[in-house]
Amino acid sequence: MRLWRWEPLRRGITLYLFVRASLSLWAAVVLTLVPAETGPSDPLRPYFGIAPVDGGLAGLLLGPWQRFDTLHYVYVATHGYEAGTSHTVFPPLYPALIRAVGGLLGGQYLLAALLISNLSAVGYLTVFFALAEREVGPAAARRAQVYAALYPWAFVLLAGYSESLFLLLAGLSFWMAQRGRGWAAGLCGALAALVRLQGGALALPLTFEALRRRRFRLRPLRMDLLWPLLPALASVGFLLGRAWAGIEPITVTYSAHWRHVSAPPWIGMAVNLRNILDGVAHPTDYLDFAAAWLAIALTVAAWWQLPPAYALYVSATTLSNLSHLRMPHPMCSVGRHTMELFPGLFLLGRLGERSPRLNRLTLCPPTALFIYLSAQFVLWGWVG
Repeated sequence: MRLWRWEPLRRGITLYLFVRASLSLWAAVVLTLVPAETGPSDPLRPYFGIAPVDGGLAGLLLGPWQRFDTLHYVYVATHGYEAGTSHTVFPPLYPALIRAVGGLLGGQYLLAALLISNLSAVGYLTVFFALAEREVGPAAARRAQVYAALYPWAFVLLAGYSESLFLLLAGLSFWMAQRGRGWAAGLCGALAALVRLQGGALALPLTFEALRRRRFRLRPLRMDLLWPLLPALASVGFLLGRAWAGIEPITVTYSAHWRHVSAPPWIGMAVNLRNILDGVAHPTDYLDFAAAWLAIALTVAAWWQLPPAYALYVSATTLSNLSHLRMPHPMCSVGRHTMELFPGLFLLGRLGERSPRLNRLTLCPPTALFIYLSAQFVLWGWVG
């Protein structure tokens, strides 16, 4: 009961239950009312040989989330990495957890993926509130937490995607660093990097926080300066592990299987803008383009109104998310990945607290997009 009195946890669980129940009901309604083919059909609906969950209660509750990246993660969990396939770009921690939990559940790997993501979502919303409250106060933190849960792509926090686990671990790394527990912060950051490769960027804010605590003095050399490097080492370790296993460089995998290449941020934005002006852009390309400008605005605001550690994280993450080009969607998944800029939502919470009009503006359009994009997702529609 004492733990329930802790507002971050209480609000995190309550908000999660509301969104989870609403999303499950919405998915069932959409699949009932909208005729759509959801069975395997390469290349539009690749199941990679995994049996669709489409019957009975499991089909109603689990089937709508057996989509896109979820199938990649389940495939890696059940088959491991194979050179020359698209699956090898996904770091190992989330698939390893799916394999472990799925084994305990008698081979129910989709259920395992959803359990891990949903529990991680509760943890993320809890840690998010605790971090936001420290920076902007409880009232703004309450609004920011709702914004985080109803961000247009936030439904993937409750799907079989790695975002919720990554955000939980990234948030915990900041939470630990702020309490002077450098080893725990570095460990959480390393685990985050083994969920999403971009987690290696956590080395920057954690190093800054460690230096700040010792007033930017490098001597004497102690472990407190080494723990922050763990996220970067984990990212490098994943890449070296792929090479040791005889898998081609990750840039080759991205190019060959994902039509994805590294490029300066302005290249993807310019190509996307040209597609928009030529009238050939997909609807999600408009959203990704808008999300890119939101990310840039949050990055600038972070340097102005947040501690440098957060600003470093937001800047590195924005640069990573925008520095690619993928066809036919030049800024593919930028909107979804902008969720990783969670410290920026603290500032939106502050704006929402100060102005009811801004609160409605920050809440209503994203919620409408959340409803639309989640429906598209369960219908196998492309959402980025």
